[in-house]
Amino acid sequence: MKRRSNDAFTGDKVPRLTKFLYPFSGIFRDACYALIGSFLLTYAMTTGVLSSNPDVYSAQYGVITIAMMIALVWDGINDPIMGFIVEKVHFKLGKFKPWILIGAIGNAVAVVLMFLVRLEGVADGWAYVGCMIAFYFLWDLFFTMNDVGYWSMLPSLTNDEGERAQLTSRVTVAASIGGFLMTAACFLLPTAFVSAGIGAGTVYGVIAIAISILFLVSQAAIFFFCQEKKRDAAQEEVSENTKLLDLFRIVWRNKQLLWTVIAMFLYYLACGVLTGGIGLYYFYLNVGYGSWQGGLAATLISVVYVVGNVAAQVLYPKIAKKMSKQKMLLLFSIIGFVAYAAFFLCCVPVFGEHPLAYNPVPETSSHFINDMGTGLSWAVGGTMFLYYLIPLIFFFTQGMIYMIILMMYQAAIDYQEWKYGERKESVAFAWRPLTVKLSSALLRGFQYLIFAIAGVSAYFSAVSSAEGKYNAIANTATDQATKAAAEVERNNTIFSAWQSVERWQLVTYGAITVGIIIVSTVIVLVLLRSKFKVNEELSAQITAELAERHEKNDAEAAAKTEQVAE
Repeated sequence: MKRRSNDAFTGDKVPRLTKFLYPFSGIFRDACYALIGSFLLTYAMTTGVLSSNPDVYSAQYGVITIAMMIALVWDGINDPIMGFIVEKVHFKLGKFKPWILIGAIGNAVAVVLMFLVRLEGVADGWAYVGCMIAFYFLWDLFFTMNDVGYWSMLPSLTNDEGERAQLTSRVTVAASIGGFLMTAACFLLPTAFVSAGIGAGTVYGVIAIAISILFLVSQAAIFFFCQEKKRDAAQEEVSENTKLLDLFRIVWRNKQLLWTVIAMFLYYLACGVLTGGIGLYYFYLNVGYGSWQGGLAATLISVVYVVGNVAAQVLYPKIAKKMSKQKMLLLFSIIGFVAYAAFFLCCVPVFGEHPLAYNPVPETSSHFINDMGTGLSWAVGGTMFLYYLIPLIFFFTQGMIYMIILMMYQAAIDYQEWKYGERKESVAFAWRPLTVKLSSALLRGFQYLIFAIAGVSAYFSAVSSAEGKYNAIANTATDQATKAAAEVERNNTIFSAWQSVERWQLVTYGAITVGIIIVSTVIVLVLLRSKFKVNEELSAQITAELAERHEKNDAEAAAKTEQVAE
């Protein structure tokens, strides 16, 4: 009888279709997450949905920031609870796949609502603030379902170290590609159609619809075509007896898991500073707002991010065969520290009015580079290459450190089963999205404080007001002259606000940003070097002994089944 694609497989060799679809479906999953995680706040801050009054705008930005922090902290609590539910509640169609699909459906609806319900001018922007917060909580709930199901499935697919390294590498490559695609879309497209009379708010809406559909289709592919691994009979019984307090008991008892959870949190904190709002907003401040200026520079940085991370993820399995995880962690952390320091000295105006990485923006009648060709020649001219060369180095080291932490994380789950007789990977891996949400919440707070300390909120308020006025006119005016006049007013307002940004503000912004990254990475290095004890030799022993246990458990389960049948 031909095996169906959704039947469980046995052994540690992952089926070819699952090995392809499972990781690479993550491209659209992570692109959708990047849209919300990195650009929802940008959308709210720059497209005119908030008040045009600077004081009200600042208050609304503060309320949104606090609400997002609360939502992320609450979601951090929900992640382990969702892990408990996934561990406890099993569907006939699989332990993980149904949650992946249910979460994707709800996510698609919530994302579309967040970008299509604008309510410009209603209650001076407060109506939008209320709707955005409500939809954000809704999105958070459904994405958690999908996220916990998706990541919990990863360590369950195989115990083979080589097979796991290859699969994990593909998952992280897909995540890098997805994040890049959304970053490029959201930096290049929103202001690229101003001269055609299409505002940034409209473009964001189209992006939201497109990525929601692609995300839903990709997760449906996992549900219908990927296979889960057949569960060990003894572990199946352990899962069914899972209690809510196990969420905390396993990380408290299994210190190897605890150290990797803390390291994961600090890694996401460090990585999110540059690839999230804080680092990428710097380019709007330093080289100018617009698709072919700050947006293009940030997009090229994102290209470098993908290249560095993909290179790390591709090379990791080969390097791991020749060097232990602990040696790799030390080596790439040191290289990263040097690169971060170089970025601050070269890409922040420490020594003069301009950074060492600099190329004058060509003067235009509209104050903006208005075509990609001119923008690209400017973005790679002068000493601008420093903006991309230095990050290539530390993005590569970030990718290596991420792979090391992920592999340690999965080894800690194997250790959990080996030492304590219970695997519970859904509960254990639920702490990974928790670290994402908690670090994101902290980053929202850091961003608000950095904006306040560096005094740059007024700049983004001016951008939002200008974009909002233009968007309203572009969507209602029928004659071209009115639209052209609105475009001129928009450009002048934004350019004037950019000119008002001072050197001390950029230096302050850069120093805090790089400081957060270095401190977080130092703690990760010290923590894992001193506390994590599951080395390569112990991992090999654990894998061999678990294989023997599983074979014995399956034989006993088969014998019981035969006795019942008789």
